[in-house]
Amino acid sequence: MTSTVYKNLLIAQCSMCDSPLVFKNGKSNSRQEILSCRKCNSTYTFEDGSLNLLPPKIRSEICTKGIIARIIKDKLHLGMLTKDEHDLVRGILASNNMAKQYFKNVVHPTFAAKSARSYERFEDIFIVQYLGNLLKTKKVTFLDAGSGPGRFMLLLGSKISPTSCRELKKNPETRELYKHDISYEKNLRYIVGIDYSQEMTRHSSMLLRRYGLGTYLNNRIFPITGVAQNFHLNKEIFDDTYKVVVCTFQTLGNQENRDLQVQLLKSMKKLASPNGTIIVSVFNKRLFKSFGLKKFYGKEVKKTVGNIIASKEDLENSVLRTTKGVYSKWFSKQDLESLFKEAKLANYTIMDESSLRPITDYKKYLKVDEQTNQVFPRAILGLAKVNSEGT
Repeated sequence: MTSTVYKNLLIAQCSMCDSPLVFKNGKSNSRQEILSCRKCNSTYTFEDGSLNLLPPKIRSEICTKGIIARIIKDKLHLGMLTKDEHDLVRGILASNNMAKQYFKNVVHPTFAAKSARSYERFEDIFIVQYLGNLLKTKKVTFLDAGSGPGRFMLLLGSKISPTSCRELKKNPETRELYKHDISYEKNLRYIVGIDYSQEMTRHSSMLLRRYGLGTYLNNRIFPITGVAQNFHLNKEIFDDTYKVVVCTFQTLGNQENRDLQVQLLKSMKKLASPNGTIIVSVFNKRLFKSFGLKKFYGKEVKKTVGNIIASKEDLENSVLRTTKGVYSKWFSKQDLESLFKEAKLANYTIMDESSLRPITDYKKYLKVDEQTNQVFPRAILGLAKVNSEGT
């Protein structure tokens, strides 16, 4: 058993029943390892340097080749998936379709579409500032629910490693945020990215190596393919750290029904227990028509996510779908609060344009006027504390 695989076995557990995983066929040196659950016998894979913890039924459905085969399988109900599972499969296929373009066009710190870049830059500095305060006194585990191509793994990895991300450490815009920080190196114990698209996870592993973080891969930085709604950590490994669990840049709004949205928040609460913080960022529905339809999805990221399907536009509920399968629902402050309450999150604060405050420590990365004029009108941010009582 390699140390890399062993470390992965230690941090995550069975997606179906939250039990330990073991090698199915003993020690092996093959590129793909098969893992099984000790309790329910569900099987998973370790390949291309990362775990694939998609539930077996969903993984099987994703492997169905071709539109015709998928339609036939669906009509015959061979997959026997629930509605939530069908909706998850649709989201996974959409993410797979745009994985190659997504990093450069949507989340790259300097090349991404302008409005996406400014929004993400605010999320970046908000989270770095929050973590910076914690890391002065606590050991921390950071988990990104919906990690995509690894944006936060890259950013936080750059802060634990003095030799990584050299181009971002030299760029006048990004160097202050991406610079090495001794408190991160000492106290940010684990960085875990969870995404349900294996293509996104593969891309994040590739980017981590490209930016000089290969030695941390599956050591302190873990890109994992899995459904965040039923992702389980080994509590013995993580309970001595303070957990910060984030779901940013509209990932919550990409969950295709309310049940999945609530399940995601409940899972984040469990992952943050017994002591941690949940941070959620979504798009403000007030700008859905004027900005979302006409500019953001209509122009800026259209090449990556596809054209908006006119018949799928729902102005009343602020929902759209694109030709590449991307689903996006925008929220009000009250909508997000309702989801928090249903997920039984108690100690929370939800901020919008009226209550968000500019961060002044990284002015070259994001100017104050850009925060107030470009980001705050379209951002809603929720922060919830989870304590040892689970509230």
